[in-house]
Formats: sequence, structure tokens, C-alpha cells
Amino acid sequence: MRIKIAKTSEKITRRSGFLITDEYGKHIRLDELIDKEFGKPKSNRGIKHSVYVNTVVSMRHDGALHLEDVKHLWEDKAFQEMLQIKNLPTSDAIGDWLRREGANQGEEKIWNVTGQIMKKISQAEEDVTLDIDTTIIESDKGDSLRTYKGNYGYNPLIGIIEENGFIAGSEFRQGNVSPAENLWSFIQKCENNYGKNIKIIRIDSAGYQKQIAENCISGNKYFSITAKHTTSVLEAIKSIPEDQWKQGTDKEGIKTNWEVGETTYTFSAKKKSFRLLAKRELLKNAELFDDYKYWIVISNLPLNEYSSNDVILFHHRRGLMERVIGELKNQLHLDHMPCGQFEANSLYFTIGILAYNILQWIKLTLLPNDYKKKSIRTIRYQLLHLAGKLIYHARYTILKIAAPLKNIQLIESIYLRLRLNPL
Repeated sequence: MRIKIAKTSEKITRRSGFLITDEYGKHIRLDELIDKEFGKPKSNRGIKHSVYVNTVVSMRHDGALHLEDVKHLWEDKAFQEMLQIKNLPTSDAIGDWLRREGANQGEEKIWNVTGQIMKKISQAEEDVTLDIDTTIIESDKGDSLRTYKGNYGYNPLIGIIEENGFIAGSEFRQGNVSPAENLWSFIQKCENNYGKNIKIIRIDSAGYQKQIAENCISGNKYFSITAKHTTSVLEAIKSIPEDQWKQGTDKEGIKTNWEVGETTYTFSAKKKSFRLLAKRELLKNAELFDDYKYWIVISNLPLNEYSSNDVILFHHRRGLMERVIGELKNQLHLDHMPCGQFEANSLYFTIGILAYNILQWIKLTLLPNDYKKKSIRTIRYQLLHLAGKLIYHARYTILKIAAPLKNIQLIESIYLRLRLNPL
């Protein structure tokens, strides 16, 4: 069959599902919060700050890689008409805005907005867990610095609530900044953004600091931290009697090929002692202590609630961080920074975090349970990137979507719920 290709002037879009994200933004008063935080444009004819932020958010949701990809939104007239967009900025305008507002505490302003929304949305979960980690973003931009891995780029710090997947805080950092720097102040920022008590702090070896442990104790918080393999830590593990090492089990209660042991440990003399737990796995042809592979955790989780094996399994759940960071970098494309200025990239990255959180908030509050663990790529494929056609009839604008009926019904139900129910 021969096919003839021709251009159409009909109002067709492949972004029908953006009706949901746009209506959700109105529901949470996103524009109002942004413009209040950033202030008015200097010119009466200037584009509002909320338009710049929403454009970058839409580009992240759309899967754009470069600022120049905004041209795809420019060319989609049905998308603009569906969302009533009147002044979409160009890529050059977005870049100028990022540089200007990035140097004017833009990262902090976006987090002020995100925090206000999150305080309204966060449910009253008890004993929520904050996971903290950094990730390397390689970059050859002029201001990027050498990371601990030897390449050039940035090293942002990210805090995630395990129970709902919300990103409660981020701090864009230069590549040469240590992951251990100012961790406690970052924890406090995350708790302030989240708006509710964070009961447990879970960190990798960057959090292996006396200050973190002592501040958690004084703040009535629990912690679970990957311990560094210092001489004193290894000596403490070596002192565990052989008959106190127990067979480890996985979360299903099935025996594993590793063992668990526990002792107590202090960072310095006359200080409070903590639980020091180790998972050990025997290497092939091993006979001596050094022939074991060790994974060590320091914690103050209560013994009557968490056995040694429970603490190890609890700490294993830090794997959520890797999944979320993978989505940020590979599905929202935050592994690519567009500007040559640190502050501009900081603002761009933080807007990307906002884009991620918006989808998480929608998943938690509006989508069925089977969507709760779906990735951004799946949400984009099943809900956002759907073909649609705008038509007009009897003073109504009608969006006709070409998709499975259940997807169309889901979009319609979410849209009506947002239109009829206040936050």
C-alpha cells in the first residue's frame, strides 16, 4: 500500500494528557504561588515568572532534552489552545530568565513554592523515613568542577520521603563539594519543606558523622547510617563472638547466604553507644576474618522493634533512592544542564524536581492504586502522550482523544474532580 504524506491544518496534539497536569497546577494555585514568590516582571509587557516555570515543567514532562526543544511546544498549536497558553517563551528567553533568576536565589524560591504545596498535600503518616543521597551530573560547562570520581560536573544532594516518594529537598552543588558537607542543615530543610515530623534518617556513609548521630538523638529521631570501614569499626565487628552471628533472611523470611551480627559502638569515649550491625558474606575458599565481605550499619532503631536482621533489611530499602535518581536523570533528563552558569543550572534542576513532585502528587492523590509505583516513562506513555483533536460545537471546546477507553475515562474523571473540588 502506497501512502501519500500531507500536512494538515487541523488542531491535533499528541499531548492530550497535559490537560491533567495543567488543571492540577490551577488546582494547587501553582501560578499564584510562583508569581508571589518571584515578584512581578520588570516590564508591564514582560512574561510572568509562572509562565517560565510552567514551560520548563511541561518540557520535563514532555521528555525534552534541550532548551531548544521548546520549539515542539511552539509548533503544537492545539496544545497551546487547549491549555490557553498565550505567550510561550523562546529557548533564548528561557535561558536568559534562568541566568537572571538563578542568580537571584531562584533555587530557594522554587523550594519555598514546593514546600507550601507539600505541606497541604502530605498525609499524616507516622514515622516517615527520609533517604538522602547525592548523584553526579557530568557536565563540560565552563563553571563545572572536578568531582570525587575524577570527571567534571555537579553533585546535587537529594532527600526523598520513602513512604510516598516525595522529594522533600534538594541542594544543587558543585562537583567538588563533599557529599558529607552540611548534611544536618539539609535534613532540617527537608523537614521544613515537608511540613511534618520526619522520624527516621537513612543515609549512606556520607552521613557517618558524630554530629548526625547526636543531633538525631537530641531531636528524638532514629537513624540508620552506612558505617565506614575504619579500624575501630572493623575491630568492633571482629570482637563479635562467632556463635552470635545469625543466619540472615530476606523480607519473605527465606534464608540467605549471608549472616548478621551485632555489637555496640561509640564515636568517642564517654559518649552514648549505638547499635553496630554487620552483614557478612563468606568469600570463596575463605577461612580467615579478612575473607568475609562486610556491609556495616550504625543505628539507634529500638531493639524491641527491630532485630539485627530487620535493621539490615530496613537499610536495604535505600534502593528507592537509586530508582528515583534514575527517573530524574534518565526520564526527566536532569542529567543534562543547559547553561554555563552554576546558578542558572541550579534553578533549572530545582524546577525539574518540582516537575517530578507534581507527577508524584498526582499519582498519590488522583490516580488509582495500580499507578502509584509506575515510572514517569509509563505515566508519559499511558496518560500524557495521547493523540487528541480539538473541535468546537455549540460554544463548547471538545477534546477528542485517540486512546483506549479506560485511559480516556481516567483523564475525564481526573479533570472533572480537579474542576469541581478545591484543594
